[in-house]
Amino acid sequence: MKTLLACLFTLLVAVPVLAQDEAVERARIRETRAAADARFAEEKKVCRARFAVTDCIDKVTREHNTVLHELSRQENVLNDAARQRRAAEHQKELDERNSPEKQREAAEKRAKVLADQQERDARAAEKAAKRAQQEAEHAARTPTVKTPKGEPGPQGKPRDGKPPQASGPTADEAAKNRAEYEAKVKDAQQHKAEVEARAAKRSKPAASELPPPR
Repeated sequence: MKTLLACLFTLLVAVPVLAQDEAVERARIRETRAAADARFAEEKKVCRARFAVTDCIDKVTREHNTVLHELSRQENVLNDAARQRRAAEHQKELDERNSPEKQREAAEKRAKVLADQQERDARAAEKAAKRAQQEAEHAARTPTVKTPKGEPGPQGKPRDGKPPQASGPTADEAAKNRAEYEAKVKDAQQHKAEVEARAAKRSKPAASELPPPR
């Protein structure tokens, strides 16, 4: 029967290849631990069939603990190597980030972002100016209608405001203009009648010039 010490020797031989592939080594450790636990349970059954049960179980237990201790040591080696690798990778990233090339690339990237933002702002300002010019031209072509000012009423209509001013004469002004026109027409008619009367009077013969009656 192959003992646990032979398994331990196999593990010790496998230790130098731990750095080749961490995932493979971790899987090997898990499989070896499971096999050691199964063999330990089997050898304890064999010990119980012997006369010196206690001594036999103590022996296989010490061998099993030795195997488990070695597996734990190998896991610790893997963990330390992983921590050192992560620290080295982090330091490498810091060194690359602080290198002149990386700093130049970062500066160029920031300059490009700033230039793109300025270009977008310029396009937005140009659109806003063009829109304002179009609105001004439209307002110049469209006549404005004055609306009464005042506080809005309950229905949204202005209140306490002046009514819109009409562009033509008011009713009083129209009546006054009509009266003046009629007076002028009446004066003209009266003047015409007087002129005609004077003309007729001048054309009528005098009484001395009439022929004597027969």
